Amino acid sequence: MKIKKKTIIISVLLIIPLILFLLSYINYRSQRIDNEHLESFKSELMTTVQQNSSFDMNNITPFEWDRMYVIRPYISRTEMQKVIGIKWTTADTYIGYLICDKTWFGEHPLDDDIFHKLIFVKDNKVVLDITLDRNDVDFTQINSPVINDDSLFDIDKADERNIIKTSKQQKMMP
Repeated sequence: MKIKKKTIIISVLLIIPLILFLLSYINYRSQRIDNEHLESFKSELMTTVQQNSSFDMNNITPFEWDRMYVIRPYISRTEMQKVIGIKWTTADTYIGYLICDKTWFGEHPLDDDIFHKLIFVKDNKVVLDITLDRNDVDFTQINSPVINDDSLFDIDKADERNIIKTSKQQKMMP
């Protein structure tokens, strides 16, 4: 009888962590975005900003999106997720997810005034999360969210900084 009781207790103690692990892993898989277009988008954005005085975001995004959010410096991951209304992770591995997204290590990814993010959403799922250096391109003058149908921007090249602003043409549209 004592052996059976011990076996049951040990089994329960092993099953509970296994269930918790599986739930956590399933959560990771459902929140993970692959950011597959990160490099191509960043390259196209930098080229466009260097060569033009205005642009339509739809012409440089190699993916579909509904809304774009500008995340300013000093915003925590938790605050970002509240603003957008979606939880996501860019961690490539489950261990990375546990370390960066579930501890204080990942809570303040924009802890310097020089960095900001663009988050693109399609059908209520994040499709691209990109961190940008404000010395290269600065979207912090844009009020979020930007709707796909209304994505014309002007580039203010004053002081050799590429400050992105809402297009004057966009403002005049009814």
